[in-house]
Amino acid sequence: MKKYLAILFAVAMLCGCSDKNNSSSTGGSTVPAATDDLGNPVSPGGEATTQYVMDTSYEDPIIGTDVDMSEVENVDWSLIYRDAIEEFRKTDKCDETARFTVYDINDDKIPELIFSYGPGDARVYEIRSLSSENIYTEFEPIEHCDYMIYTMNRSLLSTFKYDYDNSSQAIQFYRLKNSKMANVFTLGMKDNICLMNGEECTEDEYFEEYTKLYDGVNKPMGTDFGFDDETIDAALGNCDSWEKAYSAVLNDYLKYKNSSDLNRFSVMDINGDDIPELFVSGGAPYDPYVDVYSWNGCAVPVNCFSGDVYLYYFQDSKKLWSDYKSGSLTAGTIYTFNDVYKFDKIFSYADDEVAHQNEENATDVQYKINNEDSNKDDYKKQVEENTKGNPYALGQDNEVTEETVKQMAEGKFTAPSLRS
Repeated sequence: MKKYLAILFAVAMLCGCSDKNNSSSTGGSTVPAATDDLGNPVSPGGEATTQYVMDTSYEDPIIGTDVDMSEVENVDWSLIYRDAIEEFRKTDKCDETARFTVYDINDDKIPELIFSYGPGDARVYEIRSLSSENIYTEFEPIEHCDYMIYTMNRSLLSTFKYDYDNSSQAIQFYRLKNSKMANVFTLGMKDNICLMNGEECTEDEYFEEYTKLYDGVNKPMGTDFGFDDETIDAALGNCDSWEKAYSAVLNDYLKYKNSSDLNRFSVMDINGDDIPELFVSGGAPYDPYVDVYSWNGCAVPVNCFSGDVYLYYFQDSKKLWSDYKSGSLTAGTIYTFNDVYKFDKIFSYADDEVAHQNEENATDVQYKINNEDSNKDDYKKQVEENTKGNPYALGQDNEVTEETVKQMAEGKFTAPSLRS
C-alpha cells in the first residue's frame, strides 16, 4: 500500500551514492530506502539536522552569472574548470564533505562542473557550465538538499529536499539549455497532500508522474571526485593514459573509503572502442555497489549502481545486467552503454515471489516487466530470454590496495572472470 509523506528516491535499487561518497569522512549518509520491494513508497525515518521549512510551490529558474568567452582565444572547458576548482579549494566550502563531478548534462558534448558540500540532509550544490556558444555560467547555489540526481534519458537534474519536522518534501526538476537552468517540474508532499507544480493532485497522479520522470537510468551528481591533484587531473583530462587516470580514481577510493568497505575493481571494454571501462565495487555485504568510469581523454564517472546490486556483462551482446536479490524481492535491469557515455535501459523486471514462498496457493504475488504488471508465464519467459548466457562479473577481480593501484598505472591487472 502506498503511504503518504514518502521518502522518494530515483530507482532506489539501481541508483545511489556509493559508500566512498557517503562515508563519515565526506559528511554524507547512506541513501535511505525510497520504496518497498516493488516500488511502493515508504514513510520517512530519522531526523533532519536543520530547521529549514520547505517551500513546495513551483520555483523560479536557477539564476546564473554569464561571462562571454567568445573573444577568448582557444576556449577550453578543462582550463576554465581548473580555475574554478582552484578557486573553490581556497574557500572554507572545500572541507571534508566537498566533492565534485564533471559530466555532460545537456548533451552538447561539453561537460558541466558540479560542486557539492555540506552534511547529507543540508547539502549545497553549485553548477558551472560552458555552452557551445562559449558562454561560461556560474549558477547560484542550490541549498538544503539531500541529493542531486541526473536522469539520463531525459537530461534532467533533480534535487531532493526533506523537512521531517514539518512532514514535507519537494523534488525539483531542472533542465540546462544554453546558459539557462529552467525549473521544468515540481513534485511535493505536505500535510498528507500530494502536489504537482504547487497544485494538489491525487496520490495516483503523483506516483504516475514520478515513475514517468525517473524511468531509465539515474546518476548521483556532485560526489564523484575528491580534490587531490591527481584526481583533478584525471577528471579534467590531464593524464596521458587511461591507465594513469584510473589509477588516480582508485587512489581516491583508498583515501575516502570506509574502514569496513572492501573495494575491488575490474577493467573491461563494454562499448567496443578498445578502451576499457573501470568498475569499482564496495559497500557492506548487505548493500553492495558498483561505480563505473569510462575514458574519453578524461576519467568519466558514468554511473553508480547501488542498493544491493551485482553487475554483469554479456560480451556477445554488449549488454550490462544489474542483478538484485533479497529476502522479499528478485529484480534486475538490462542496459546498453552508448557513445555519449550514458546508459540506456532496455529491459527491467521485478517480482516478490520469494516473499510468498512459504504460502500455499499464494494469489497476490506481483510480477512486473518494465514497471508494468505481467503474468507469471510471460514474466518467466522474458526474464530467461534477457538473462541467458554466461556473463562476466564486474567489480570483483582486483582488491584496491596501494600495490594494485601502482600496477593499474602500468596497465597491469587481473582480467574479469565469468560469473561462477
